[in-house]
Amino acid sequence: LCTGVVPGGKCTPTDPYAGYEGAFRCLVEAGDIAFVKHTTVQEMVDSGFIPGVTVDQFELLCKDGSRQPISQYRQCEWSSVPSHAMVVSSATTKSERRRIKKFFTQAVNLYGSKQRRSNTSSIYDRSNDQYNPYQSRFTTASTTTYSPYNDGSERNESQPYETFDLFESKRYGRRLNLMFEDTARHLVPIDDDKQNYQKFLGRSLEQIYETKTCPVGRMMLCVTSDAEYEKCIKMRTALKSQLIKPDMLCLKAHSHITCMQHIQSGTADVAVFDASDVYTAGLHYDLMPFMSEVYDLGLPEYYVVAVAKEEDPDTELTYLRGKYTCHSGINTAAGWVYPMAYLISNGWIRPYGCDSIRAAAEYFTKSCVPGAISKEYNTGIPYDNMCDLCHGNSFRYCRRDASEDYYGNTGAFRCLVEGGGHVAFVRHTTVIENTGGKKKEWWARDAFPDDYELLCPDGTRAEVNEFKKCNLGLVKANAIVARGGRGYNGTEMSAYINLFTYAQQFYGRKFSDEFSFSMFYSPPPYHDLIFSDATRGLRVVDSDKRWFDAYLGPNFLRARRITDCHAGAVALKISALYSSLLSVGAWFLYRNVM
Repeated sequence: LCTGVVPGGKCTPTDPYAGYEGAFRCLVEAGDIAFVKHTTVQEMVDSGFIPGVTVDQFELLCKDGSRQPISQYRQCEWSSVPSHAMVVSSATTKSERRRIKKFFTQAVNLYGSKQRRSNTSSIYDRSNDQYNPYQSRFTTASTTTYSPYNDGSERNESQPYETFDLFESKRYGRRLNLMFEDTARHLVPIDDDKQNYQKFLGRSLEQIYETKTCPVGRMMLCVTSDAEYEKCIKMRTALKSQLIKPDMLCLKAHSHITCMQHIQSGTADVAVFDASDVYTAGLHYDLMPFMSEVYDLGLPEYYVVAVAKEEDPDTELTYLRGKYTCHSGINTAAGWVYPMAYLISNGWIRPYGCDSIRAAAEYFTKSCVPGAISKEYNTGIPYDNMCDLCHGNSFRYCRRDASEDYYGNTGAFRCLVEGGGHVAFVRHTTVIENTGGKKKEWWARDAFPDDYELLCPDGTRAEVNEFKKCNLGLVKANAIVARGGRGYNGTEMSAYINLFTYAQQFYGRKFSDEFSFSMFYSPPPYHDLIFSDATRGLRVVDSDKRWFDAYLGPNFLRARRITDCHAGAVALKISALYSSLLSVGAWFLYRNVM
């Protein structure tokens, strides 16, 4: 029901239906019931902000099923809660707090005129107040006397001078309760021994905790590098501060494959995977995607593009033999599966069956393909030239995680910028994200979008913003996965969806905020930690798309089978098993008929 009339303000505190006044406005214009304070209806009617409404048009809904007039809120209330309170930092000393209390006490005495009103007919009606702001009773009788200094002209006694009122907002625009509640009469000092949230809220704290209870106790997020683990810990702290349930925990694993194993066994619960890892996780470990990233297209998908330098006109997509290539990682969708499937299926590279690693090693001179020499991702012969351009030191060299500088889409582009590569296979957003001053790292400072071009399948080139007509294919976005198959639990899945939905509402920022947490931002020199930096939001995957093949689509499955012998072998095994089961079923059916 949120209006969305404020740009970027839909369902935020700037929405016209936000707050108690907004909830009442929502009731009048679009809703059936509003949950507000006992003063809200009278306050909004008296304000005149919504013409034509009267108190008699509304009733209170009581917990016993009955209805009562608005004035009978004491007999028809759902609960009583502490009023608004002024807060200071816990670092404020006791003497400083006392000075602040004294200041506001004096402010109320001077400008909190409501506390001195004698009119009891309505707390909003000032027409019959018997006292002026100086605590003197107005004289109603005529006391005209002669004065020798009276020149005969009459003073303007009909319009009072405008005075400041601490508890009034209407004069400052069509909003109520600015800073303080307009219905407030006084500010009551809180004793020093009760100046903490637990003692102030009292029994109301139990109600707050009850709304945050969750049948799922925890959610373990699996990550693959120290940098991701550090971000995970910060995210955990941020979610805990908002009482978001279930409790989020962090687990650092050796690789994405290890994360898949941990989730399947129950040691971990969720992880964020590239589309190709979603394939592996679903095929081998019965994991299922339930939320996906959304980028600038507005849908959970992106284009795979090949990028080259504008100053290097000799590099063409139709002939890359002997070139230096940069990839986001072995078996990643944009960095490996789609580019290699395109080159192999069009006959530019000898396929060697479906051994894409061997095909690439013999076609390209040097490359950086993080994970290419890892036994977890390459069960065949390791080819050293597949890591010759990589930048990581020691054990980080050519690793398929954030510890390798050239890992991921931004890493592959960095390999092109500074690492000697001729072409980089990346997501369509990568060039724009890392050029034109958007990155502060030294390697990207002098990079401009016009310095790079897209290599098109027909051998031509295009500007980096023309990715829709010059790409290698459309692939599904990164997704958050959880247990499927025998380990599937609908209650857990719903709890995880709620957690990430609330998380992005509170922390779905794409920029650094030293006073808060940003889900879709990675501190330099890192990039794409847990979530892609290009992410604009998370979207729940439809229930009928939560199996890996339904999520990824037939084009990706075909591309993966072209580049991965094991994917084809497993598919053949499943097909053979399915055929065998059909044959056995037909044989039993034949026996029963006979």
